[in-house]
Amino acid sequence: MNNRVMISLFALTFFLLSVSVASAHGEAGTSSGLFGPSNVQILLISLSLSVVVFLLLRTKNSESFSVFTPSIFSLALFTGLVHVLLGMNDRTLLLGGGGVLAIIASSLLLTMNETRERIAQSSLGALSLFMFIAYFVSNHDIHYILEDYLGITAKISEIGLIIGLIKNRKRSHAEKA
Repeated sequence: MNNRVMISLFALTFFLLSVSVASAHGEAGTSSGLFGPSNVQILLISLSLSVVVFLLLRTKNSESFSVFTPSIFSLALFTGLVHVLLGMNDRTLLLGGGGVLAIIASSLLLTMNETRERIAQSSLGALSLFMFIAYFVSNHDIHYILEDYLGITAKISEIGLIIGLIKNRKRSHAEKA
């Protein structure tokens, strides 16, 4: 595995372990912890780490990173980080974000055969779809949803992630035929 990817993952893990608690569900600029990041900070942290990882993965040979494309990996990292950073007080958010991060980390840490790749891709797609639907089920107020820029950006990321997974699945079926 590329040393830059390993260093990035180590730095990401260290960062996640050192971050304080944040508020969930669109409380713009607020924080539930004394030194916790605001929603704007969470957005910037998640976005910047996702872009850095995307650029790192694009520099190495994409064929050797066959489980998830760099764009799918980065979108998953973004939504996973947002959910983990927001989920310190909400186990549901923490569980969803941790699940996404665990799935994408498994693609780096485990030897993947075709069956495991398919399971990882299907699991990531199903979890992303579940988190997308759960957001709208738990938030009934349209006014609230329109003001929740952090939640909406995470949902856009999940849509892109699901579309990317579907396109990759279709492309792999077409290559086999």
